[in-house]
Amino acid sequence: MSETLLEKHEALVVEMAYVYLDNMQVELGRKYSDSSHEVNANLSDAQYIELRDSHDISNGDFSDLYDLFRHLKPTEHLQQVLEAFAASGGSVEIEPGYDEETKRLDVSVGFSIKDKTLEKIEGLSPLEDVILRMNAMLQLESVLSGADPDVSPSF
Repeated sequence: MSETLLEKHEALVVEMAYVYLDNMQVELGRKYSDSSHEVNANLSDAQYIELRDSHDISNGDFSDLYDLFRHLKPTEHLQQVLEAFAASGGSVEIEPGYDEETKRLDVSVGFSIKDKTLEKIEGLSPLEDVILRMNAMLQLESVLSGADPDVSPSF
């Protein structure tokens, strides 16, 4: 079986996701200040070129990879791990904090289980961990857009 493009370039996808998360914090800061702001955390041209060139990948493959990245959804494995984590008493906590100086909405995602704080949930791949953090930011975007905070966003 051949590797998928995502599997072949997983390190690049994770790096791409961290750039996206950074962009998202800036965009959420703008949304926090102006609720009519339309959030767009896509890579800038400079970020796109820098990531592509630093990983020595063709423009066509990078374009395909970026398109796949932009449409990533939580995997079945991620959902199973989260369900098991919750069933054993674990919780995921999303803590936004607006930084006046940088105009960013810094978002931290914490995990706790049985009075223990964890940096990540054991069993998640680096990509799944990033997808979980991206989903937390999308949930915050929904709240900032006026969605009912008592209704859980779909995930």
